[in-house]
Amino acid sequence: MNFETLSIVKYGDKDSLGEFLFENGTQHKLFQDTFMDKGITVPIFPITDADTDNLDDWLLAHQVEHQAFSSLLGLNNPFNMLDVDFNNENDFYDWIAPTCTFISKLLLPLTSHKRLWTILPPPQKKWKIQF
Repeated sequence: MNFETLSIVKYGDKDSLGEFLFENGTQHKLFQDTFMDKGITVPIFPITDADTDNLDDWLLAHQVEHQAFSSLLGLNNPFNMLDVDFNNENDFYDWIAPTCTFISKLLLPLTSHKRLWTILPPPQKKWKIQF
């Protein structure tokens, strides 16, 4: 992910938010592909297709994906994204910092395939999404 895109996203700026959503979706695709190359099924949602005017569905899909990645890598999920109100400037910025930290934590094991496969359990778990 281009972390510069994450660091320059501004509250109320749909263009920078759209760039962030695209970069974040691209990173999620890399995470998904990495797991699936090893036969580990993870949830996949079209998070690059987010509607910047209504991010509630995106937050839910994003939360589910983060929970799956976290669980597989033995990481704590930083917070419940469903608590974020993108119409509140404080919530928006409170969400940005932990998101950047969380992505960094995901990248560390995923960029070292040797290390990743010593962390992950054998691929047995299939994710079932229930709403």
